Amino acid sequence: MAKNPRQLKRNLLIVLKVLALLFFLGLFMVGGVAFGFVASIVKDQKVLSYEEMKQNIETNYLTGFAYFNDGTLIGKLPAEQDRRLVTLKEISPYVIDALISTEDKQFYSHHGVSLRGTARAIFQQFTGSEIQTGGSTITQQLVKQTLLEESYRKEISGEYKGDQLRKLKYNRKLNEIFLALRLERFFTKDQILEAYLNEMYFGKSARGSNLYGIQSAAKGIFGVDAKDLNLPQAAYLVGMLQNPGYYLPFKDKTLEEGLNRMKHVLEEMKQDGKITQAQYDEAIKYDIKAHLSSKEDSQSALDKYPFLLFEILERSAQALVEEDLIKQGYDINQIYSKENKDLYNDLLERKKKDILTKGYNIYTTIDKKLYDAFQAYAANPKNFWSNKTYTAKVGGKTIKVENAPQQLGAVLIDNKTGAILASIGGRDFKIEQTNHTASPRQPGSAMKPILAYAPAFETGVLLGPESPIDDSPIVLNYGKSNEHTPLNYDNKFHGIMSAREALKKSWNVPAIRVYLKVGIPEAQDFAKTMGITTLTEKDLQAQTGVIGGLERGVTVEELTNAYATFANGGTFIDAYLINRITTHDGQEIYKHRTVSKPVYSPETAYMITDMMRTVYQTGTGAAVRNMVEKVSGKHDFAGKTGTTNDANDLWFVGYSPSISLGVWTGFDIPYSMGRDQTRAKILWAGLMNETLKVKPDLSPKDLTFEKPPGIVNLAICSKSGELPSDLDREAGTVITGMFNKANLPTETCTVHQKARAVAVDNKMYLAQDSTPDDLVISKIFIKREPFQFPTKTNKPQSFYLPLDWMDTLPTEVDPRQEDGKTPSSPAGVKATADPSGKGVLLTWNNNPEGDVAGYRIYRSTGLSFERIASILQNMEKKYTDPNGSGGSGYYITAVDIAGNESAPSEVVTLNGSGSWNNQAGIPSRPSGIKIAETAAGVELTWDANPDQEQVTQYNIYYSAAKDGPFELLGNNSIPYFQHLTVDKEGWYQITAVNHVGESQPSKPVSLKKDSEAAPPAQGNPSQDQNGNPPPNPGDQGGSNPLDIPLAPGGTP
Repeated sequence: MAKNPRQLKRNLLIVLKVLALLFFLGLFMVGGVAFGFVASIVKDQKVLSYEEMKQNIETNYLTGFAYFNDGTLIGKLPAEQDRRLVTLKEISPYVIDALISTEDKQFYSHHGVSLRGTARAIFQQFTGSEIQTGGSTITQQLVKQTLLEESYRKEISGEYKGDQLRKLKYNRKLNEIFLALRLERFFTKDQILEAYLNEMYFGKSARGSNLYGIQSAAKGIFGVDAKDLNLPQAAYLVGMLQNPGYYLPFKDKTLEEGLNRMKHVLEEMKQDGKITQAQYDEAIKYDIKAHLSSKEDSQSALDKYPFLLFEILERSAQALVEEDLIKQGYDINQIYSKENKDLYNDLLERKKKDILTKGYNIYTTIDKKLYDAFQAYAANPKNFWSNKTYTAKVGGKTIKVENAPQQLGAVLIDNKTGAILASIGGRDFKIEQTNHTASPRQPGSAMKPILAYAPAFETGVLLGPESPIDDSPIVLNYGKSNEHTPLNYDNKFHGIMSAREALKKSWNVPAIRVYLKVGIPEAQDFAKTMGITTLTEKDLQAQTGVIGGLERGVTVEELTNAYATFANGGTFIDAYLINRITTHDGQEIYKHRTVSKPVYSPETAYMITDMMRTVYQTGTGAAVRNMVEKVSGKHDFAGKTGTTNDANDLWFVGYSPSISLGVWTGFDIPYSMGRDQTRAKILWAGLMNETLKVKPDLSPKDLTFEKPPGIVNLAICSKSGELPSDLDREAGTVITGMFNKANLPTETCTVHQKARAVAVDNKMYLAQDSTPDDLVISKIFIKREPFQFPTKTNKPQSFYLPLDWMDTLPTEVDPRQEDGKTPSSPAGVKATADPSGKGVLLTWNNNPEGDVAGYRIYRSTGLSFERIASILQNMEKKYTDPNGSGGSGYYITAVDIAGNESAPSEVVTLNGSGSWNNQAGIPSRPSGIKIAETAAGVELTWDANPDQEQVTQYNIYYSAAKDGPFELLGNNSIPYFQHLTVDKEGWYQITAVNHVGESQPSKPVSLKKDSEAAPPAQGNPSQDQNGNPPPNPGDQGGSNPLDIPLAPGGTP
């Protein structure tokens, strides 16, 4: 029997209710399990407050920017991420529409999670669908990238696999849903959208920088701001969000994929009614490739200004650290102390991270036009040597350096403010990243004004530029194993000179002498006050630190900054690069404060400047002046060169009243620049000419150093630096010197003294009274400290004598003893044409006798000889007669310290020239001899020989007996001789001498009545009993060419 339809309907309803009940019971059971599962996952997720979530989603790695001194953009700071914050109003509406249509159509209607989207994603996941649309809303994606960034990074790290990875994803997804719901409770849709568009990653720019946020993407890919993106550009960028690397437009393959993705975005927008068909069609036709930002357009500041940007980063961090520590009560000098080193370094790293991630705007002192001009100069290979390949020792090992460029470090400073206007860190950052303006190198002589002369003026060690310094040997560590005698670059010592002259020629020894007299610690304290921070404890032992022998050296910036102190009248103004720093929203967090310290008086600063003016004008810097004046005309500059051993480092630092420029050049791994030591001068002149071309008002031609009122001129002795005496005036050593009127000389000079002196074995002695005046140095001498000679050297003592050593007043008398004999005639006499083409050059051998005082030169152009010169024994054995000719004859005699003069040497003429009469023959014997008694002895006279016999002298012989033997008593050039004797009964004979030889003797004469007796039995006195010649003419006396009657022994 059929059932009642109504009953059937009732039963069906009951079944459905039961099934429904069972279904809901099942749901509750499953739900309970699910709830427990979810609760177990999210229990460890901290419930974030509004402030915590706000901080997380707004704390992005923001791109910082640097600016030139006129506000022009230098570029982005070198961070890993390029991110620039913008507000929603500064974003093209096309971007917002494209994003919502593609990523989250229900964005404005859901509460953070889309159930439909989540269900679809789950379904696609479980069914293995080829199309995976994803279920995350914009809110969820923002949560994933900010609040759950750490979890997300674990997922993509590659560290987790299989079930472990799936569990990690599920965990993260559930937390993401939980946090998205919470986020939407506290933030508006616009806030979430703005945060999302500032956070998301858009791939890489044409130059390869990572683009975060829509503004960076717009700039990096299309070269426009986010607000100016058109429809196809906006669609392309939004499409990239799904897989930025896959859709990059800079390669054809990925561009094609990106265009397909853009088309999909446009279709979604059209379907949602955001754009019309016409807009769609026009957007599809748009040439994306033609509107991409090129590498040139998107060239980063890091590519163009690498040295500058890294320096900006470093110094900005330093500035912010100093600012923080000063606010905490630290003294500026405490900040860099050893005890605060760890604190400082920790803060420095934190500040660097802040600068790279917080979007700071850094405003520098750099002048764009000058900086670009400097970089162009550095990039021009014509201004440098070709690259070098060489070997060098590094860390005790010899390495080969290949294709190394000559490097350059330079900095230009505004003296009055300390602002760094331009710099060159190096020639090519890609080849060598060392910033040579900030890397210490040995400064060579460029330290002399800093460590020697300026401190000496300030402390009174020197009173002024004309104060004298003795350039004579200084033996450091005398007698010790590490004994050292510094040398000048020409290996000579130049004697007493002014400080101005010493700096002008850059002599090393005077600078070391002054440095040591000032005191090493005191001198280095001055340098530190002038901003030199690289000096070490070890440098306190560096006795040659003033010429560059430092442990680390100095930097270009600090040395240039120190020189600027002189331009500023002795006040140090610390150089700076960072003017101010603001946050990304314009809040100023740092403003430079000028730091100035008085170091020297204005008078000291002016005196050292005036000395370096001399260096620039006529000294080692004269080549710089020539190169600058040739291009830019005359300017008032002062400066100093610097060269290290082997010319590994070359410097020139110079300044005008308004700007200072320092230049170093060399190789990164030291290599000798050889003899071409003008490189730094060339580079300085080139950069200064660029400066004056680009910014002529920085240092006008009429701008000069102002002389302080305390500078006065005063007459002094150049050898003592004291007030002049009459003897100074006679010596010609009175000069006018520049002084600080607060520190003038007050004593009268006493260093000069008249004396007769001789030089023996490179030492000066007071001459003996018997030494003839023409063979001594008769002049005004200088009393000075005794010279110091090294004990550990293989060089002769003469090597260390200063060039003016013969001006030194001796303290000892000539120790030589007269040997009782007349010197032998000089040998090896030669006459040749002087190489200059003017006159006759005479040369001869040194006499063997140890008591010779010097030599006399005689010349004849006719029948008689006359003395024309005297050459001292210590001098070179040569003489040039400027009036000599082929017709001149010469002979030379030697004279000892008692005045005894030898017989003449052989007469010489120019070979084969002249009209010298060599046919005269031996003279006839003298006649007409008369002898007379005087109160003091015996007087002899006789007739002069004929002129044609060319007699040069007469020899007088004496014997107690008429028969001899006769011995030479003396000689004279005139027919007269006086013998001072008590015994008046002896016998005398006379001979005549010329260039050919000696005559026969005259008849013997005596005061005895038989004085007219026949000649003595021994015959010719020119031979002894063995037939040998008599003693060399003049052995017992000296000739007297001044026609003064001779006493016994030939003494005038």
